Amino acid sequence: MPKETKNYKDTVFSSLFYECKDATDNAKNLYKALTGKEVEEIEKCRLEEVLFREFKNDVAYIMDGKWVCFIEHQSTINPNMPLRLFVYAARTYERFITGDMIYSGNLVKVPKPEFYVLYNGKTKLKDDNLKFSTAFYDNTGDTTAEINVKVLDIDYGRMNTQLKNCRTLSGYAFLVDSVRKNNGNIEKAVKECVDNNVLKEYLTFYGSEVINMLFEEYNAEKALEIRGKEEYEKGKADGEITGEEKGTAKMIQRYYQWEKNIKKISDIFKMPETEVTRFLAMNVSV
Repeated sequence: MPKETKNYKDTVFSSLFYECKDATDNAKNLYKALTGKEVEEIEKCRLEEVLFREFKNDVAYIMDGKWVCFIEHQSTINPNMPLRLFVYAARTYERFITGDMIYSGNLVKVPKPEFYVLYNGKTKLKDDNLKFSTAFYDNTGDTTAEINVKVLDIDYGRMNTQLKNCRTLSGYAFLVDSVRKNNGNIEKAVKECVDNNVLKEYLTFYGSEVINMLFEEYNAEKALEIRGKEEYEKGKADGEITGEEKGTAKMIQRYYQWEKNIKKISDIFKMPETEVTRFLAMNVSV
C-alpha cells in the first residue's frame, strides 16, 4: 500500500486526526471524548484556503450531518481564536447554500457549530473558555452575536480522564511529552513511544514524515523561547525597538497566527529565519 503524500507544513496533530489513513476513525473517537456523542457518518470539511492562499484550519468535520466540529491545536493560547473560528465557520456554511435559497421563505437547516481548542503548552491553562465578544470594542452588556470556544488542556500530565479515553489523543500527548523530556531528541522520543506501544502503527507507517514534522514543530517552539530571552536582554540594553521594527513585527506575528511555518514566512518576507524568530519574539500588540 503506497504511503500518502504529505505536506510538511501539517502538524502531527492534523496528520493524526485529518490526514492519515486512520484519521476519520481517530476523529470519531476524539469527538466522543470531547462531547460524549458517538457518530457514524463523518465528512471532512476543513478549509484549504482561509483569507490568504494556502491557509487552513487544523481539523473540521461534519458529524452525522447534525454538527460541524472545528478543532484547533495550539501550544500557546491565541486570544483571536474565536474570531478565526468565526471566519472558518462562515466560510464552511457557504457550502450549504446554493443559489438564492437563503432568500426563500423556507428555513435553511444547517449543522450546529462546535468549537474547540486543544492546548498542550508547558504552562498550566488559565482559561477554559474564549469568547468572541471579548474582541468587541464595546463588549458591555448583552450581545446578539457570540461564539464560545471551549479550551481543553491536553498536556500528558494534566489531561483529564475523559480525554485520555481517546487513545490516539493520549498517545499524541505522550509523544509531545516525550520529545520535551528528551530535550528535542525526536528519534529517541519516537522509539520510546514505539517501545511502549504508543501510536506504534502510526509511527511505524509514517516514520520519517512524523520525524520531519516534529522536528519543525519542536524547533519553532524552541527558537521562540531562545529568541525571546535574547530579545529581552537586548531590549534592556538598547531600549525601545524602532517604529519600523514594530510594524514588521506586527505583520510577521499576525501572519504566524495563520501559518505557523517559520521557513515559509522567511521566504515570503525575504529575510533569514533568525530574523523571523527575532520579530516573533518582540513584545508588540497585534
